[in-house]
Amino acid sequence: MISFNVFGQSDLSSPYSRFGLGDISTGSPNTILKGMGGIANAMSGRSLLNPTNPASYADIDSLSFIFDAGFYIKTATFSTNNLSEKGSNASFDYASVGMSATKRWKIGLGITPYSSKEYNVITEHNEAGIGSYNVAFQGKGGINKAFFANGFKVTNNLSIGATASLIFGTLSDNTSVYFPDSTYFLNGRRSVDMRISDLKLDYGIIYRLPIPNYNVKIGLTYSQGTKLTSKRDIFIRNMFKGFNEHTEVPIDTLLYIEDEKVVLTIPHSYGVGVSIDKGKGWMLGADFNWSGWEGFTMNGVNDSLQNAWNVAVGASYNPTSTSISKYHKKITYRAGLHFDQTYYNIYGESINKYGLTFGMGLPVPRSLTSFNVAFEVGTMGTIKNNLVKENYFNISVSMSINDRWFVKRRYQ
Repeated sequence: MISFNVFGQSDLSSPYSRFGLGDISTGSPNTILKGMGGIANAMSGRSLLNPTNPASYADIDSLSFIFDAGFYIKTATFSTNNLSEKGSNASFDYASVGMSATKRWKIGLGITPYSSKEYNVITEHNEAGIGSYNVAFQGKGGINKAFFANGFKVTNNLSIGATASLIFGTLSDNTSVYFPDSTYFLNGRRSVDMRISDLKLDYGIIYRLPIPNYNVKIGLTYSQGTKLTSKRDIFIRNMFKGFNEHTEVPIDTLLYIEDEKVVLTIPHSYGVGVSIDKGKGWMLGADFNWSGWEGFTMNGVNDSLQNAWNVAVGASYNPTSTSISKYHKKITYRAGLHFDQTYYNIYGESINKYGLTFGMGLPVPRSLTSFNVAFEVGTMGTIKNNLVKENYFNISVSMSINDRWFVKRRYQ
C-alpha cells in the first residue's frame, strides 16, 4: 500500500489504477444505455447493440445492418485533505456492428475498452541516517476487448447468447526512488511492461414474461473466470537524476528479465436485470452485477483486491410522435443512477463510486440513423485516511447507423 499524501495526476484515470489491472470499465459500452445509469442485462431491441448481454443480439431486425460508434470527454477534479488538481481528456470509446446470420441467429462484432491505467503518485519520506527521499509510482496503458457475439432466439420468449473476446493490451508500471537533496545516493527505478493477449468467454439469457399489455424482460449474464497468459519485461537499474524532468543517466543494470511468462487469474462474474415497457413511450429497468475480484492473482500472488458489485436503475421516455410531429417529440429522453463498490480497498476503506446520468436520442430526419448523447456526474473515492476523492463529469457521444439490407427490389 502507498500513501497519497502528495500526488500528481498525469491524466484522467484514477490514482487507484496502480492496483489490479487498472480501472475496469463498468456499465454498458453503449451510449444509449449509459444515459440510463448503465443498465444492460435485460436490454434489447431491433436497433440496439448491447455487448453486455449477447442474448440481446437475437432481437436485432433481420433486415438491418447496424453500426454504432462513440467517444467520450471527461473532466475531473482529484482532491485530498489539502490538495486538488483538475484535468480533462477525450478519447475513443467503442465501435460495434450487428447483423443477421439467419432468421434466429444474429451476430455482432466490436471493440471496447476493458481497463485503463494512468497514474503519477509521489510519496515523501525522511529517515535518520538517510535524510529525505521520494518514491514515485507511475503507470500508463490499457487493455481492450475485441468481441464476437452470437444471439439465438430459441422461442419467441427466450433468447440465449455467447461472446468470445480477445483481451489484449499493454500495462506499464514504474517505481522510482530518488534523493532530491543529496548527491551521495544513487537513484533507482524498477520498470515493468506487461503484454496481455488471450481469450475470454461470456454468456447471456433474456426471457420475456408472458404478461398482457406489457413487455417485461429478465436478463442474466455470466462471465467465465479464466487464466490470461501474458508476458512481461522487468528492468531494474541505478542512475543519476531521472526525476523532475532531468534526463536519466544510467549507471548499472541490477536486473533485466525479458518475456517472462505471467498468468493472470481473472475471476468470474454475473449479473441480473429486469426491464419493463409498454411498447412505445416509457421504459424502466434495473441491474445488479457482482465480480469475485478477491480471487484475482498474478502468478499465484493476490493483489489485495475486494469483490466488486454495482446496482443501477434507469428509465427512458419517447413522446408519442408521427412523421409530422415537431422534432422535440421525436427525441428520446433518458435518465438513471448507479452505485459501484469497486475492487479497490485501501487502508480498509472501500473505494466506492456514485453516478447520476442523463441522455438523449436525436433521430436524423428521414433516416434510421440517430445521434445519442449521455451525461454523467459523479464521485469516486474518499479523502479519509489521506486517500484521494475524484469528482467527475463525463460526456459520451455516439452515432448509430441503421441500414436496411436483404430487401428485394420491387421497382426499377
